[in-house]
Amino acid sequence: MYRKVLLLASVLVVLGCSEKNEECGFQDKSDFEQLFTRDEVYHKALMNTQKAQLMASFETKALLTATYLNPVFKNRPCKKRFKDELKDGEYFFVGVYIPNSGKNKFNTKGYSLTLDGKRPIEVKKLDKDDPLRYEMPMVDNWSTYYKVKFKKTNKNNFNLIFENDRFGRDILNFSKGQKPLFESLTDLNREQN
Repeated sequence: MYRKVLLLASVLVVLGCSEKNEECGFQDKSDFEQLFTRDEVYHKALMNTQKAQLMASFETKALLTATYLNPVFKNRPCKKRFKDELKDGEYFFVGVYIPNSGKNKFNTKGYSLTLDGKRPIEVKKLDKDDPLRYEMPMVDNWSTYYKVKFKKTNKNNFNLIFENDRFGRDILNFSKGQKPLFESLTDLNREQN
């Protein structure tokens, strides 16, 4: 009996004493509450993330992950970490890994990244401790990360093209609207019917 009361009292103390930070006009969830709530930014980022892989002779020559940031941050009430206005362009969080290369740059050694054939207007290399890296999915220690800005497009669907002179290209399809998580599987299902 005493053990149950002691256990209940300790749980109440831990829950009652958890610190809540107030930032940008709303209260942060306690550590305990965060265990049971979905991280909306991470979820939206994951829904808008795709991977491109350039291969030759059954070897991966380059790997790129791209997250379309406009839908992720467009309705965010607090823009403390991502301060750019998203209305002036199409923004992507891009990670590049090129094996056997000291510098993972997608705009050197014949590699290029275009949005429907147009080159980026701004490429910013992100530091290892950049806050944006902590909110994005599929982040690893061996890739180099960039925030890439392209000219604003009026199209709802567009292609991010990662290519190399020797190893070919991979095309990532992005959409401004809502799309299913397993869109490629639904497209396969339509083709079979």
